Amino acid sequence: MQASRIIKSFPEVEMVVGKTGSAEVPTDPMPPEASDLIIKLKPKSQWTTTKDYTKLSEMMIEKLEVIPGVFFEASQPIQMRFNELMTGVRQDVAIKIFGENIDTLAILAPQVARIVQSVKGATEPQVERTTGLPQITIQYDRAKIAGYGLNIEDINHTISTAFAGEAAGVILKMNESLI
Repeated sequence: MQASRIIKSFPEVEMVVGKTGSAEVPTDPMPPEASDLIIKLKPKSQWTTTKDYTKLSEMMIEKLEVIPGVFFEASQPIQMRFNELMTGVRQDVAIKIFGENIDTLAILAPQVARIVQSVKGATEPQVERTTGLPQITIQYDRAKIAGYGLNIEDINHTISTAFAGEAAGVILKMNESLI
């Protein structure tokens, strides 16, 4: 909501639509907690801040930097989906480092980012965090759980649903010619 309000403060913006979570079809590598903001701009003839798309997107991203822990990138919806389908990454260029030791990977990633940033014309690279990510640890008080007549399986199911969602039901469409 905060990002949407910031983006709507630009007079060039006609509408902002947000999409949060994974698609039903598993072709989208987006995690359930990530969001896409799709911005519909007014015709260029009505732009007042700047007439340059790249400059406008840079200005928006700069204003969005006040939101801690959030990464923003400007792209076109079809371009972003195509990148995601091809590589599992939203950016046009991605470098993936694989290995067994997460600490070694955490050391190598910023080193690679510095090399990439030294390339003329490259934008600031976004390094995916692999360590220090926030996590929720749940410690069960089994005596209290039993006192409420609950069990661990039901609690785990509820927690999983809260984070990842779950199908709420099924809609069946009848073939009208059979009725």
